[in-house]
Amino acid sequence: MGRECAICAKHRGVGPLVGPVLFENELVIVTHRPLDQGSPIPGYLFVETRRHTPTVSTLTDPEAAAIGVAVTRAAHALQQELAPEFVFSAITGRSVAHFHQHVFARPVGTPATIPWTDVDSWPESPRINTDELFALSDRLSTHFSPTRP
Repeated sequence: MGRECAICAKHRGVGPLVGPVLFENELVIVTHRPLDQGSPIPGYLFVETRRHTPTVSTLTDPEAAAIGVAVTRAAHALQQELAPEFVFSAITGRSVAHFHQHVFARPVGTPATIPWTDVDSWPESPRINTDELFALSDRLSTHFSPTRP
């Protein structure tokens, strides 16, 4: 029997990928990366489909629309709460065959030699602890309110 999808397990609250949930509805879930995955930096989010589906090409139209809104709100939330140099987003899908889009902040002052895809490799990057992660996640979650612009 095959191994269970790590993102499906995460959605049930188990496994190493579990991080604070910022937003969820019937189509998508937005979480902050847990502190023990990569460097403990603020502002690394995942937008995932609730349904187990592997790629952009397998999304339904409602899922695609929900992802678009969630990614836009995630980027806005990071910009407002962290004032980063830039907010990046990428879909790679190589490590887990469950749709997930990365949305992450590049801290102000990050040297140009640090690749855009490797926010973890700058040793002087801001770091957070567990209490700070949950406080940040609470602030970020307010940007997903349906009444937000």
